[in-house]
Amino acid sequence: MYQNILICVDGSEHARRAAAVGADLAARMDARLHLVTVVRPFKVTPDLQRFLTAENMMGEPKYVLDEMTKGILYEARKVASAAQVRQIETHVVEGKPARAIVEFASDNHVDLVVMGARGVGEPDSALLGSVSHKVSNLARCTVMLVR
Repeated sequence: MYQNILICVDGSEHARRAAAVGADLAARMDARLHLVTVVRPFKVTPDLQRFLTAENMMGEPKYVLDEMTKGILYEARKVASAAQVRQIETHVVEGKPARAIVEFASDNHVDLVVMGARGVGEPDSALLGSVSHKVSNLARCTVMLVR
């Protein structure tokens, strides 16, 4: 039924449950599994750059973010491997989460997006809606929200 499944992971408990559900589906359907995490573009202001340079910390914030991202994808890959998914790809996408997920799904012919009903979240999500809500409204494929 599904040939290309996308699981969105962000380190949240809901995303961990989504990884388990999505990996189980991918294994049962022998589908290609895309594990995706979205990061915001990392921009250092001139003031912050001067501070980081003065404190010999240049590169550290990005390094910490990169390590967190690797850890999130590593944990999701472990779940997928344990479920015996045969085709696993990991991706780091930069941009606004909902838009980046929808674009990735479209560009990669994804027919099912699996994501947590709640994620790490954004401060403005109470006013503008959650990432999962936006993806479910914008995606052209089936979206499964896991609680």
